[in-house]
Amino acid sequence: MEQKTAPLNVTIEKNYDSELCGSIPLHLVNLIQPHGMLLVLDKVDYTIIQVSENADRFLHLQAEQLLSQPLSVFIPENQYREVLRKIKSQGIHDKIPFTLTFNVGGNDVVFTTLILVHENYILVEMELSDPSEQESFTSFYQHIKYITTLLKQAVSIKEVAQVATDELKKFTSFDKVMVYQFDPNWNGIVIGQAKEDDMDDYMDLRFPASDVPKQARELYFKNPYRLIPTRSYTPVRLVPIINPKTQRFTDLSDCSLRSVANVHLEYLANMKVDASMSLPIIIDNKLWGLISCHHKTAKYTSYEMRSAMELVSGILSAQLEARQKEENMGLRVKLRSIHASLMEQLYSSSSFADGLLEGNVDIQQLLDLSGAAVMFEGNIWTSGDTPTDQEIKELVSWLRRNKANGQFATASLPTVYPHSKRYMDKASGLIAMPINAEQGEFILGFRPEVQQTLQWGGDPNNAIQMEQDGKSYHPRNSFATYIETVKYTSLPWQQEEEDAAETLRSAVLEKIIKER
Repeated sequence: MEQKTAPLNVTIEKNYDSELCGSIPLHLVNLIQPHGMLLVLDKVDYTIIQVSENADRFLHLQAEQLLSQPLSVFIPENQYREVLRKIKSQGIHDKIPFTLTFNVGGNDVVFTTLILVHENYILVEMELSDPSEQESFTSFYQHIKYITTLLKQAVSIKEVAQVATDELKKFTSFDKVMVYQFDPNWNGIVIGQAKEDDMDDYMDLRFPASDVPKQARELYFKNPYRLIPTRSYTPVRLVPIINPKTQRFTDLSDCSLRSVANVHLEYLANMKVDASMSLPIIIDNKLWGLISCHHKTAKYTSYEMRSAMELVSGILSAQLEARQKEENMGLRVKLRSIHASLMEQLYSSSSFADGLLEGNVDIQQLLDLSGAAVMFEGNIWTSGDTPTDQEIKELVSWLRRNKANGQFATASLPTVYPHSKRYMDKASGLIAMPINAEQGEFILGFRPEVQQTLQWGGDPNNAIQMEQDGKSYHPRNSFATYIETVKYTSLPWQQEEEDAAETLRSAVLEKIIKER
């Protein structure tokens, strides 16, 4: 079946990020999910100073019976030495699980464990280890090797994303897997999707920035994944509530068991999803997007599978970065070729305006313009489809007053300069290269309005629904496709195009100086 193509290059001026959602301290919830248990150790003597209330479920001991006890009382001596070694050698971001055996009342309980070292205390994150659910290393290696091979063969960002979702769905058995890319304003768009036939189709749909608020985005740099085996869980408290070492709630930023905000659980319910897992796609130390996995029913994902998915997430990030660099390099090579021809023409022309606007190559080809203008020494030269001379003079006057400090580019000129609405069909996009801004001398490039239809997963204007108290809120309850038409915008200026414009401006200034 032919895949739909999402229009990625759309300028969305409205800010859908939410200061309210982004300010909620998600790391200070003092609650964990019940599929594991948590110990908090004193960093000096390794006694247990906090424990999750569900200790009785795993160890048949009340939480209070564990408090003030040395960790060494419960585990074999060789494992205790291993814990001390990990505490001393690992930093807070080293999340390598190991096996820990708790002996309580003569019975051994085996956990898969993570040690998370903080400044004043140590978190010990534990989940029951079930050997019957563990796949062999060979099996995981074969899966990952196969997925990696397919990702390397994909030739575009869209194809890489689609291969990743197809193969991860097969590998993990989640009902739906999506690759979700952020735009500069943190709105997301689904660029790859594999799903069961009875699940909602989110391919190409956009989701407002408030769906993954600032605080949640930042936590992806501390956690390699976010697992919710079921949204229908009862949160588990830490005992005592206040950390005795810090006299405040324990920071659970890097804790995989950390409980989830109720608003997110409600969000999953509205999506008709019970279990979810998400992994960050990080490129150049920035959150580029997410791998988002959904399941219609409860689904616990083993440590082994999570580790494999974490590895695939890193491989996917590398492949997306490689394709992005290839696409950017292709554009740079094309622009350099046009620039070289334009420079030859520029230096052989009687005036730089003629060299830019007339001949076999021109500035319109270089910067993908529908029209261009040069205003220099009181004269105006134009080519292609441009505003009138008077409108250009008024625009330059506005630029002198407001945008005189260096090159200026916008894909939505009418939103910053309302007078341009009357010629938005010629100049919704503007790139302005000052020659002598104080004298009103500029090279201007224009792009026409390109009305584009955006498809959102629900109305982004109603993404957050506040209660009457002004404090509580709920996510939107519908993800039905919401159509928005973006007006007053052109195709956006790519960084390579802005760089090419700046290089051209420098060459023009050099020619003017030499001629004088």
